[in-house]
Amino acid sequence: MRKLIHVFLISVLLLPSPTLAESDYFKDLDEGNPNYTAIMDLVEQGVLEGYDDGTFKAEKEVSRAEAVKIVLLGLGLDLKEVREFNFVDVKDGDWYFDYVKTAYDLGIVQGYENDLFLPNQNVSRAEAVKILFSGAEIEGIDASEYEDLYPDIQPDDWFAPYAILAVKYNIVATQMDGYWYPHEEMSRGEFAEMIYRFQYFMENQEAYDETLTWLETEFPTVDVTLTVPPNWYVKQDGVGAVWLLDVLNNQYSLLTPYDNGATLLMTRYSNSENSDAATLFANIEAQTEATTVESEINGYPTLIIHKDEDIYYREWYVYLDNGRLVHFLALRGKGAYSDALESYLNKIVDSVKYLPTGDTGMTMDEILATLRAAIQVDGVGMEKINLLPDISIIETDTIGIGTGPVDYYYSPTADITIKYERSFDVILDIENGQSTAF
Repeated sequence: MRKLIHVFLISVLLLPSPTLAESDYFKDLDEGNPNYTAIMDLVEQGVLEGYDDGTFKAEKEVSRAEAVKIVLLGLGLDLKEVREFNFVDVKDGDWYFDYVKTAYDLGIVQGYENDLFLPNQNVSRAEAVKILFSGAEIEGIDASEYEDLYPDIQPDDWFAPYAILAVKYNIVATQMDGYWYPHEEMSRGEFAEMIYRFQYFMENQEAYDETLTWLETEFPTVDVTLTVPPNWYVKQDGVGAVWLLDVLNNQYSLLTPYDNGATLLMTRYSNSENSDAATLFANIEAQTEATTVESEINGYPTLIIHKDEDIYYREWYVYLDNGRLVHFLALRGKGAYSDALESYLNKIVDSVKYLPTGDTGMTMDEILATLRAAIQVDGVGMEKINLLPDISIIETDTIGIGTGPVDYYYSPTADITIKYERSFDVILDIENGQSTAF
């Protein structure tokens, strides 16, 4: 059985993610954008808006003036009639005048030498988190205890107390190569994501849970749904797969992940012998020397195998409601992003839900026609039988016809009995009603 589970017929090197519908608001934005949920939520709040040509321009940089406006609106701060200030490049009549005045009065922003604010200068990641936490009146933390957080953040950097808070509460995520890039200019999409996550943090007083914006994706060939990060690739037919390429190191194949790449492969074992989870798990454990743990994921009995040697390698065997066993195999590199990748892989598998094959939209007549077309066709019997939502074994002939046990499945909904031979995974015949007299 283990050999069956481990046969991965993979001929794909790189597949695109599924086509996604465009936003109802913006013609250049769809659900595949990693910042889609944040952008659309802030648009609904009136914090963000698009351009007259119907675009959002998520990749466009954010200016200091735009950043101040977005932070004030995102935090729900009212504009004020404030004291005079002397920024020579912020004039009454500028669209950002009241926003900059309010932010200055509240101590959220400061100017530069020569009384300059530089409203049109693009805002950096470091400046953005400083503006955000200052606007919420949250003081930065002592950075001296975080000397090894990132190679480009030192405890005495002016932005370190705020950068560390942003990382701690998952408000500005880790970059794939292990750097935080404090001086990198932020895009509109990234800025929206930061505000959205910060609102979650303020409301819940806990680190942002990014799985809230992951996409629930069906993998019908293995009978499951999984929630997947929006910027990961998926393969939903044949051998299912979810993966993130290490594009910084020019990774093109989903197999053998590079330092900062990860892959989750999935196959299904039909379990035509109808073994229970304990029997299947005992069989698998007997054939491996790796560490095994029996557990549950979302109520499904699960066997986990750990192999953390030269490369991270983990397996999950999940026993589904239909008696089938879905096998997940996770691989990731050991680069600077490895901890985040391991967390992602675990969370993806932890989201597994049984997808009944019978919920494919087929009518009962179509299912019955499919079943009858599969009579005497080896290797597809159990797959076709599981199209029915309510099958159960009413009798088993252990002697069978000389090749192996024969099971009789009855479906009350279809009111048919199916004669099934296990060893060849084949439907032998179908009779109307509940009967074993074939």
